[in-house]
Amino acid sequence: MNKYTVMAVGLVLSLGLVAGCGSSDGGGSTTKGEDGSSAGPDGAAPKGPSYGGPAIPGLAAKAAWSLPPAHAIDLGDTFLFVKDAQGAYALGEGYASEPADGSVGTLHFTDDPEPVTLEFRDVKTGEVRKTLKVTTERVAATTWHDGVPAVAVFASATTESDGLSEEKTTTKVTVYGSDGARLGEATSGAEEFDVREGHIIEQDGDESLKLTPVDGGAARKVTCTGQLARCSYDSRNHQIDGGQAHAPLITGTYAFHVENASNYEDEPEQLVMTDLATGKKIWSTGDVTPPADVELDDDGQRTSGALRVLDVRDGRVLTAWGAGALSPDTWVTATYDIASGKQVGGSSTYSYEDSPADTLDTEGTSVFTPDRTLAAAHTELGTAVWQPADGREIWAQKEGEKAMTPLRFSPNGVLYGSTKEDGFSETVFLAVDGRTKKVLAKSLPERNLPLFSQPSGYGYISTDAGFFVFPSQR
Repeated sequence: MNKYTVMAVGLVLSLGLVAGCGSSDGGGSTTKGEDGSSAGPDGAAPKGPSYGGPAIPGLAAKAAWSLPPAHAIDLGDTFLFVKDAQGAYALGEGYASEPADGSVGTLHFTDDPEPVTLEFRDVKTGEVRKTLKVTTERVAATTWHDGVPAVAVFASATTESDGLSEEKTTTKVTVYGSDGARLGEATSGAEEFDVREGHIIEQDGDESLKLTPVDGGAARKVTCTGQLARCSYDSRNHQIDGGQAHAPLITGTYAFHVENASNYEDEPEQLVMTDLATGKKIWSTGDVTPPADVELDDDGQRTSGALRVLDVRDGRVLTAWGAGALSPDTWVTATYDIASGKQVGGSSTYSYEDSPADTLDTEGTSVFTPDRTLAAAHTELGTAVWQPADGREIWAQKEGEKAMTPLRFSPNGVLYGSTKEDGFSETVFLAVDGRTKKVLAKSLPERNLPLFSQPSGYGYISTDAGFFVFPSQR
């Protein structure tokens, strides 16, 4: 998920200071933006540019509303836009390590502090719900507790050396909800840190991560164990990385760590899920039976240490296991009940395309529909679609077809992906029916591949012509 990154890497040290608020929750007045669009809770939908691009499968033919060229952070029921002092919308460019799912991670980033306006617009109508005026160098997507979308504003302050002491820089993080209300605030003296699930995440030695609640409370350490253990956090997919084992660092009220987090041990790595607040163990891959097709040695141990947790929801854990030591690109996916530890349904086995982009979580995993009823795997033959609930395959590409890389699903099951004739040809983007494999569009511009806002299901695109929001439609 959404899947948002707010990694502060060096450049974040000079972030600006929050200046204060603009409108309040109780405000009902309507103002006009410099683009002429309605900018208040009681105003009509903004009258931006008309959409003149190709029809997009999964979306209505006509946009519900639009703005001049802009990018936005998706907060569920609102979009967050950033406007500079001249009224121009931020385009979310110029910052590294953006999310792997194509969404906006950092919307605003500059070298020097500058005043900006945070504009919260209703997803369905485009009406402005609230504005906040801040002075900052960075505005980024994050999540609050239980994965609720939120936005983080960073502010730094530097204490100069008195001649003996070292110069010291601290960074204040203020997190706002989809309605513009302040959710929490915390300060870190770390040079590099992330913000996710309402926590500041800092590296604390090679084998530990420090989690500090943004809304107050004691910090907690997550430590990976094992000889020469190393443990880090990847902000692009929000996962803990313990060598061959990967899992969401924080998911809802849970956190993960890795036991035997090293490639130098005889025992395979295990992923352990604990209560985020107490550290109490809740579930572990070491306590469940690996799915069929996972190769075991004479002692009953897995021959491959590769292991991932893909998702945790509704009392179940979705996992992917390396098939065997001699099959490094083959993964077996299975779902487990947390309370009983028993496997739910069957499993899916796929050989994924061997890719250096594995650090972005493309190998051994899948893209999902928002309701998690369908998943699309990126296999060596192209795309395969399966059901996470029971592991049943819906369809898969075969030899002789143009291999498609799945990118994302719409809420109504349209799958968007890309193909290439060979390594030197241009990438072609297309849309297919996720359940029937029927091609719905075979040549879409890349910028016209939509993202989707939950829970409304509205789709949105950002092109050189404008920012367009569409109702979902089969």
